[in-house]
Amino acid sequence: MSKAGNDNWKTPLGVYERAIAEVIKTREQLQTELQSLRDIQASYKNLKSELQAAKAEIQTLQSQFQACQKELQETKAELEATKLELQDTDKQYEDRITEAKETADIAHSEAKAAYSQVESVKTEIENGTIVAQKALMLRGRDENYWMRFHSVDSVNHDVFQIWKIDDTWYDTIRVKAAKLLRARDDKHWIKFYRVDSKNRDVFAMWRSDKTWHINIQLK
Repeated sequence: MSKAGNDNWKTPLGVYERAIAEVIKTREQLQTELQSLRDIQASYKNLKSELQAAKAEIQTLQSQFQACQKELQETKAELEATKLELQDTDKQYEDRITEAKETADIAHSEAKAAYSQVESVKTEIENGTIVAQKALMLRGRDENYWMRFHSVDSVNHDVFQIWKIDDTWYDTIRVKAAKLLRARDDKHWIKFYRVDSKNRDVFAMWRSDKTWHINIQLK
């Protein structure tokens, strides 16, 4: 029986059954390989999608990097411009400080020279070198204020004002007494002229040629 069973494939039925078994086995193998192929295709699609996503992400990162690089360049340019502007501003401040210092030095020198001039005039007045009747300046409230000729106005009046030793002028003065007061030069002097009809003292401009001129103005 066993031998007959082993030889069963030689019969038409055995051959048929064996062929069916081979077909089934081959089909199973094909299905297995087909499933493997499908798995490979699915993996390939996933990998392709991941590659595309990675590529898109890389492009996005490149765009962001380029934008960041451009922004850094613009910021660098702004910083350079600001640096130059600050340097220019520093130079302007230094120039202004230097100019202000020079102006202050000049003002100090002028004030010192004016003070020396006043001291010299005081000394000359005290020792008699300058006669009070022909003084260039008359002492005011103290040694810092002096009455002196200032200018000639538009109607040819000699204008006298208070001069301070810091070289500033003030037009609030009042003359009480003096025989002669020097005007624009050594040829023009203010002097008592006469008493008018209302008993007022009249002062006039007396010139060295002994002529009188009623054209003075006191401020």
